[in-house]
Amino acid sequence: MDVKRSTANRHYANLPDSAAFVMKEQEEKSFLSWWYHLVEPDKRKVKIEDDPLNRTRIASIFLLISFLACAAFIPAGLTSTNYHVLPAVIGLIIATFLAMIFNKQGKIRWLGITLVIAVDAALISIMLSYPHFELTQNSLPIYDLFVLSIIIAVSFLPARNVIYIALFNCAFICLDLIFQPHTPDLHQVLTETDYTILLRPIAIQIIVAFITYLWVRNATRAIERANQAELIAQLESQMVQQKKELDIGIQILLQTLVEAANGNLNVRAPYSQENVLWQVGSAVNMLITRLQRTAVNEQELKKIKSELARMIQGVRETKRTHMTFYHMPGGTDLDPLISELIGSNLLPSSSNSTPPKRQPWDN
Repeated sequence: MDVKRSTANRHYANLPDSAAFVMKEQEEKSFLSWWYHLVEPDKRKVKIEDDPLNRTRIASIFLLISFLACAAFIPAGLTSTNYHVLPAVIGLIIATFLAMIFNKQGKIRWLGITLVIAVDAALISIMLSYPHFELTQNSLPIYDLFVLSIIIAVSFLPARNVIYIALFNCAFICLDLIFQPHTPDLHQVLTETDYTILLRPIAIQIIVAFITYLWVRNATRAIERANQAELIAQLESQMVQQKKELDIGIQILLQTLVEAANGNLNVRAPYSQENVLWQVGSAVNMLITRLQRTAVNEQELKKIKSELARMIQGVRETKRTHMTFYHMPGGTDLDPLISELIGSNLLPSSSNSTPPKRQPWDN
């Protein structure tokens, strides 16, 4: 062992101080990593209940301790009178396996209920299964162990449940010690102390329940305040980011409107649905599109008016000179109508086409 330790020390000595410290810390954590992977839920797949105190990690450590404690009590169960301790130990092992399943699924409350019931049931079964149903003087320290259910409850259940469990434990301790038959040595102790020996286990239940209740309640409130402060800071950061995006969006929208007012109707506001002003941008783009269509229609109307004026002038010129009416197509929607009116197709508009020579009209 000394050789291995010296080898490890030489290995860390070759590294910088910070790197050696990190590697040692990682090796220490690796001893429990396999256990955490076994009993803790996968947060990517399992929806974990509200767990501000990281109770899944606390439960993992507690389950490991529970397995070790149950294994340590197996010899005591095998050597106990009439094996009256062994069923309680086996029941705790089964309950620990069941609690491990609940912890793997992220059901912290069910884990706490299972362990509280298992611990109290195991202790009650031990007390009620003494030979000849008689309590001995050696059984009195077992009452102190009922505090374990309070610790489990305050760790994995809502804090107010600790009060009910403490009251149940105190009631059982009093009723069991008063009504269950006693061996002569225990009867002598109770007679000499006038049952004041009950004060110790009951005081332990009440004090532990009160202190742990206050501690968990204050810790929960502190975490809630910290979460609220973090949420407020996050909201402020989001508001600053949204204001920045809003300012940029307003500038883009203003620039788009200025270009559209200057006659560039092909401009569009480049907004996506992630942008705060995307609805306003869509409305502006729709308005510019309609203005563009209106401008195109206006140009077409001007061309039609110009074509009508040219046609009227041609007709008047034909009447004045008594020449054959000829009209070059203007490339408007009036061309088919003019073609039908003069009884012939208009010549296509081309630079190479020349109008025919005008002939005098036959009177």
